[in-house]
Amino acid sequence: MHRLLRRQPWTCTRCLRQQQRHRSTATGTAAAAAVADNSFESAYLHAAPARNSDNALLREVFNNKGTWRTSEKTGSGLIGNNHLTTPRGFQKFAETSVAQCKRLVERTLAASTVEQYKAIPKDLDRLSDLLCRVIDLSDFIRSIHPDAAVAAAASASYSLMFQYMNELNTTTGLNQQLKKAWDMPEVLSHWNEEEKMVAQLLMKDFAKSGIDLPEKQRQQFVSLSNEIAQVGTDFVNQMDHARTRITLSLKQLDGVDPTLVQGLKSWERVQIPVYSTASKAILNSANNPTTREALYVAERTASKQTIARLEKLLLRRAELAKLTGYDNYAQMTLADKMSKTPAAVSNFLESLNSNNTVQVRKELAPLLELKRNIDHGATTINPWDHSYLLAKLAQVEAAAGPRTSKSRLRENVSNYFALGHVMQGLSNLFESLYGVRLVPKETRQGEVWHPEVRRLDVYTDKQEHIATMYCDLFSRPGKLPNPAHFTLLCSREISNEEVRECQERGEALNNGLPTLVAPSSTSSPSSTSGGSNSGDLADGQAYYQIPIIALVCGFPDPSTTVGPAPSLLSLHSVTTLFHEMGHAIHSILGRTSMQGISGTRCATDFAELPSVLMEYFATDPAVLKSFARHWQTDEVIPDELLATLAHERTKQAERSGAWNNEAQILMSILDQVYHSNGPVEALRTGRYNSTAVYHDVWDKYGSVPEPHQTAWQGFFGHLYGYGASYYSYLFDRAIARQVWRAVFRDGQDAAALDRAAGERFKHEVLRWGGGRDPWLCLEGLMGDGRGVLAEGGEEAMLEVGRWGVGASSEGAM
Repeated sequence: MHRLLRRQPWTCTRCLRQQQRHRSTATGTAAAAAVADNSFESAYLHAAPARNSDNALLREVFNNKGTWRTSEKTGSGLIGNNHLTTPRGFQKFAETSVAQCKRLVERTLAASTVEQYKAIPKDLDRLSDLLCRVIDLSDFIRSIHPDAAVAAAASASYSLMFQYMNELNTTTGLNQQLKKAWDMPEVLSHWNEEEKMVAQLLMKDFAKSGIDLPEKQRQQFVSLSNEIAQVGTDFVNQMDHARTRITLSLKQLDGVDPTLVQGLKSWERVQIPVYSTASKAILNSANNPTTREALYVAERTASKQTIARLEKLLLRRAELAKLTGYDNYAQMTLADKMSKTPAAVSNFLESLNSNNTVQVRKELAPLLELKRNIDHGATTINPWDHSYLLAKLAQVEAAAGPRTSKSRLRENVSNYFALGHVMQGLSNLFESLYGVRLVPKETRQGEVWHPEVRRLDVYTDKQEHIATMYCDLFSRPGKLPNPAHFTLLCSREISNEEVRECQERGEALNNGLPTLVAPSSTSSPSSTSGGSNSGDLADGQAYYQIPIIALVCGFPDPSTTVGPAPSLLSLHSVTTLFHEMGHAIHSILGRTSMQGISGTRCATDFAELPSVLMEYFATDPAVLKSFARHWQTDEVIPDELLATLAHERTKQAERSGAWNNEAQILMSILDQVYHSNGPVEALRTGRYNSTAVYHDVWDKYGSVPEPHQTAWQGFFGHLYGYGASYYSYLFDRAIARQVWRAVFRDGQDAAALDRAAGERFKHEVLRWGGGRDPWLCLEGLMGDGRGVLAEGGEEAMLEVGRWGVGASSEGAM
C-alpha cells in the first residue's frame, strides 16, 4: 500500500527549472468518408481511426479554438466518472471506494486456503487501484479546477483517502497474510513474475511503514505521514520571496531599455517586481553590478515562512526514517531505486561534478575576459554577472556576424510550430515508432474541468483503443504554469470474477468511472486489443482497464493574440511538450496486469528516461521536417532554418551548457545532504539550518561564490516530490543520451523515425512499466555482454556516470 505514496504527478525537473511554483470509441471508416466530402463537422462527429482525418482533426482542434465543441449529451461527470457531476460527488466517490476497499481487506485477512492465498497479490493491487483512483484524481482536480467549491471537495476527498491509505499501511494483518502466502511454495510457484514483483514491493513498503513496530509507533507513522503530506503541499504551494519588489534610482538602471524603465517609474524611483520579466531583463542589461547583485539576491531569497516550512518537512522526514529503523530519509528512499544507496548517488554526482567543473571553467574564461574589458581589476565572475556577460558576448558576436537577431529567429521558428501541427507531429512520431496514434474525441457536458481541455483517444494500428488523454495546454488566469503529466487511472487487468461481482452488486465496473476494458488473448505486458463495454467477458481472455492521462501546460492562448494566429510555440516549448509526452507514452504503452507497476509507476530514477529521450526527438531534423509547416503558407520548415537552430543550440550549449549542468548537480547534491544525517541529528534540538547547509554545498562544489545572504533553497519545490531522488533527471539524462546514440543512432539516416528502433525501445523499456528491474531493461536494450548493467549496484552507476550527460542547452530557444 505504501507504494501509493509514490503516486506523484510527473511534474518534470526540466520543466520546473525556475522553481515557481467512456467509452471506448468504435472502430470503423466513417471519418474517412466524412473527410472525402470535405465536411469537417461530419469528420469530427464520427471520428474513427484513420490517419489522414486524425491529422486534420488534430491540427484543427488545437489550432482553431472555435472548432472544438462539447457534445450536447449530458450525464457525464468529470473524466466520465458518474459520481462527479456535483462537488458533493467527491465524498460519495470516496465513500464508495472505501467500502470496496474494506471488502478486499476483509477478504485478504480471512484468507485460509491455498486458492485464497494465491489471490492476495492481485487483491492488494486492486485495493491499491481503488485508492489511487480517488487520490490521484482528487489531487489533480484540486490543483486544476477553476471552481473553488469543486477544488475544496476534491481536497477533502484526497485527505480522507490519504489518511485511510496510511492506516492500511500499518494494518499488520495484511503484511502477515502476504508474508504467509510468500512462504507457501504451492502459492509462490503459481504466481507469475508480475505478481511476485508486486508482492515483494508491497512487503518492502510495509517494512518502510514500520509495520513491525508496536502499535503506538505505527500510529505515529500514520500521523507523521499525514503531516509530511500537508507540510510538503504547503511548501510547494505557498512559496514566496522575502521581498516582492526592490526600489532603484534611474541612475542605477543605466543600460536598461528606457521603455521598460518608463513603465516601472514612479517619480524618480523605479519599482521592480522580483522574479518578473522586467527583473530578468534588468539582470541581462543593467551596467551597474550593484543593481544586478541586488536583484540577484532578492530573487534567490525565500521568505522566513517558506524556509520554516521546508525545514519542518526535512525534520519530519528524518523523524519518519528514524522511526522505521533507517539511518536517514535518503537511505529509506533509495533502497528500492536503481541506485540502492546514498553512497552510490554521491559517487555518481561527485564524478559528474568533477568532469563538469573543467567545462565550466572553459565556459567562464571568455566571460571573464569580457568582464576585464569593462572592469580592468576583475579577477572572478560573480553569479549576477553571468547572464549579463552572456548578453554582452552575444551582442559582440551579432555585431561581427549576420544581422539576424535572436528574437527575429524565434519569431520565424514559431511560425512553423503551431500547436496543432506539433500535436500532429507527435501522433505521427508515435505511429512511426510504436504503432499508436492520437485521435480527437468530443467530450460530454461535465466531462472536463475547463472548456479549453481537449480529449484524445489513443489507437493502435489495429484500430484498438488503448488509452485516453485529456490535454489542458493553454495558459489562463489562476492556472499554475508548470508543465506536468498526471496518471488519473492506470492500466490493470480486470478479471471475469471482478466483472461478475460488480454485476451481482448492481455496481458500475469501474466504481463510477466509464467502463473501459480492453480484451486480449494474452496477458503479456505488450498485449492490447479493442475496447469493450460488455459485461459478458469471454473465458480465457484478459481484459485491461484503459489508462486515463492528463497533460497540463501553459502555452499561449490563441484567443488573447491579435488576429487569427493559432498558439505558436518556441522550440523550447516544443521540447517541453515532447518531454511531457514521453511520460504519457510510458503510461500508454506500459501495460501490465498490475496497476502498481503500470506505466510511470516504476523506480523514480528510471521514470524520466522516456521523457528525456523525447527531447532528442524534438530537435531531430527528420522529425521536425515531418510536421513543422508554416501555419499560413504550409511551407515545410527550411533546411537553412533547421541549420540555424542547430547552430544556436550548439552555441548555447558551448556558452552555458556546463553552467546549467552544474546547477542541476548542485541541486541534486543539496537534495542528498538535506536527506542524510544532518536533519536526524537536528532532531535533538528541533532546529535545522537549511540555509547554512545550502551555502556549504555551494561553497564546496560551486564554480562561483554564492552570496551568503541568499536562501534559494526555499524555491526548490522538488524537495517534496523528489525527496532524496532529485538526481534522477541527471541520471536519466545520461541514460537517454546513450539510448539516443546506441538505439536511435543519433538520428542519422532518419533513425529517429525507425520502427525497428522504436519497437526495440518499447519491447525492452516502455511495455514493462515498473514490472521489470530497470537494470535488466538497460541490459536488454544496450548491454555489451559483460553483464555490468544487469548486476546493477555501484559499478553500474559508475558505468552510467561514464556515459556523461552532455552539455545542457536549457533555455537555448
